[in-house]
Amino acid sequence: MRRLTHGLFAGLAALSLGAAASAGQATVAVAANFLTTAERLAEAFAAETGHDVRLVHGSTGKLYAQITAGAPYDLFLSADTARPARLQQDGRVAADARVPYAEGRLALVLRGTVRLSSTEAYLADPARRLAIADPAVAPYGIAAREVLQTARGDTWDENLVFGESVGQALAFLATGNAPGALVALPQARALAGDVTVIEIRADAHTPIRQDAVLLARAAGNPAAAAFFAFLTGDAARAIIRNAGYGVPP
Repeated sequence: MRRLTHGLFAGLAALSLGAAASAGQATVAVAANFLTTAERLAEAFAAETGHDVRLVHGSTGKLYAQITAGAPYDLFLSADTARPARLQQDGRVAADARVPYAEGRLALVLRGTVRLSSTEAYLADPARRLAIADPAVAPYGIAAREVLQTARGDTWDENLVFGESVGQALAFLATGNAPGALVALPQARALAGDVTVIEIRADAHTPIRQDAVLLARAAGNPAAAAFFAFLTGDAARAIIRNAGYGVPP
């Protein structure tokens, strides 16, 4: 994984420090699992710099497709590392402007107050109806599939409701289309109402590492460059950690 070079980081930091003098706007495509945390980051960033951040959210796969089709986004906060790497290989990323910003966790969310004697036994029962993000477009869906394949084997996809993103999977939970969901832990913790949130062991699925990229089209946008630099700073890392994500070293 490529890291920020010292020269680039210094340049981005300088842009961040001078941003308040000429406020601008950056449009950020953010994976649905990270939306709530991104909103907090955007608020803190605006307070520090005066720049405005406009968030567009969706599944990682859908946002990637929009970017390759020419969508006018300045940054991409992906829920994986693969798609940012592809964008970089295709020349769609500013030089060396790719960085890991979060490490995700999965959670089982159940409607109401529920006490399980065994989370593994609950997940192993194919009669249990669960909502998950579609593994074809959402990295958290891939992690959920891995957990269910371990628990249920070949019957892993029985009685599942597939959402385009983590957000849609949670919508199925909220509307009663599914009594449970396997989704991102931070979004599960942010839910209002009577729900039970059970963390899934980190070793139950492949680590969910999330990369951010500054897209090449935004290389001359001070607000975009400043937000990209902000993502790796202490203030942003504290917000990301407090939301329930791991932060890269």
